[in-house]
Amino acid sequence: MKIQHVGAIVTGIVIALGIAMVLPAFVRANPPQLVLLSFSVVDEQNIPNWCQDLSSVLTKYNAKAAVFFTGKVAEKHPDCITNLPKYTDIGSQTYDYVSLTSIPDYETQLSEVKNGKAAIDKAGNLDSRLFRAPHGLTDINIYSILSRSDILADFSYSKQYNKYYDGQFIKFDLVSYNGTKYSPDFFRNVPENKPVLVNFDNSIPINKIDDFISHLKPDNVRFVSATDLTSLDLTVHEDNKA
Repeated sequence: MKIQHVGAIVTGIVIALGIAMVLPAFVRANPPQLVLLSFSVVDEQNIPNWCQDLSSVLTKYNAKAAVFFTGKVAEKHPDCITNLPKYTDIGSQTYDYVSLTSIPDYETQLSEVKNGKAAIDKAGNLDSRLFRAPHGLTDINIYSILSRSDILADFSYSKQYNKYYDGQFIKFDLVSYNGTKYSPDFFRNVPENKPVLVNFDNSIPINKIDDFISHLKPDNVRFVSATDLTSLDLTVHEDNKA
């Protein structure tokens, strides 16, 4: 074999090895955008049909999500919870969907949160450890109230979520958007290098949710649950307990 042929082979090997070393960096530089679909059921205006249709859409696309209920809705419509896919996180948002900051005393605030969680747990035969405050409003009592209610994750805020770890709640960054104000195209190139939470409530027609998910599903997006983001088991189904 001529020396120039050997040189060409060696050069090719060096280039190939260089590409193999650099390529993973490019792959890692473009990870999928993490999207948490969040649905808030605040009243009975189109229940239970809306819940049944939401369950069908999430199952159709195998899309993870978090669905927050008031205790009052859960009591009247337990099927709204039990019909959702098992990989869906279930959260509470007080019993009456009342702003916690409008309640003047701690014990009444605590009762609102505890009673909301208890109603949802009973309706779904589960242990829900996920919370969102109505209207995103909390005060200095929130961490004490959540820890006393056995809630481990709080998604009440637009720029963070809080997870219980080592005896305290710790802040983690995310960015929250109202899903009715942005098209799926926006989320293909969302200008954030952090998890994205997209909020809907039960006033939005299900066909719009279907359209939203279908447009994002093939793209560089990964739908995650609150359990995925926090690495905590936030919805424990009683029939799955050891």
